[in-house]
Amino acid sequence: MKTNTYAWIAGIIVGIIIAVFVVLRFMNKDGAIKTKYDERQLKARGKAYKWGMWSMVITLVVMMLFEMEGAFMSSLGFMSYFIPIIVGIVVQVSYSIFTDAYVGLNTNMTRYIVMMIVISAFNLFVGVMAILHGQMLTDGKLAGAFSNLCVGLMFIVIAIELIIKKMIDGREERDAE
Repeated sequence: MKTNTYAWIAGIIVGIIIAVFVVLRFMNKDGAIKTKYDERQLKARGKAYKWGMWSMVITLVVMMLFEMEGAFMSSLGFMSYFIPIIVGIVVQVSYSIFTDAYVGLNTNMTRYIVMMIVISAFNLFVGVMAILHGQMLTDGKLAGAFSNLCVGLMFIVIAIELIIKKMIDGREERDAE
């Protein structure tokens, strides 16, 4: 394996460890690692995962069709594996947000939003720096920094959706009064 591959593997492992032991505890009001959901939320989250999986399948089919036509797919490099994952996550999270199944019973939203901003800013910074230093492409293919750009943008989309959902809920509460 290339040194770059080992760096990716190490980065993923460290990211998972940080997410599980630090971030989740920080984001939950009771300091628990696991976020708690009620039965309705669990059912909606199951549907969200289903829609996320199907969106990944559809993305892969579309990418396969582009590849068959000799389109731009070769320039994606190993990012062609990452793009369907991001699409699936965005669909899963979006469905969860708009069915009130994203925020757990023990989630501290202020801490959660702060964490989203930090993660988004870090990833966008890495992506933008790669663009500025001409490191977004390696041998005509997207480099690993493209994933940072995708993750940063994904967290911005999630934050916007959470804001929209909060505005919708606020409007419904005002209309109910």
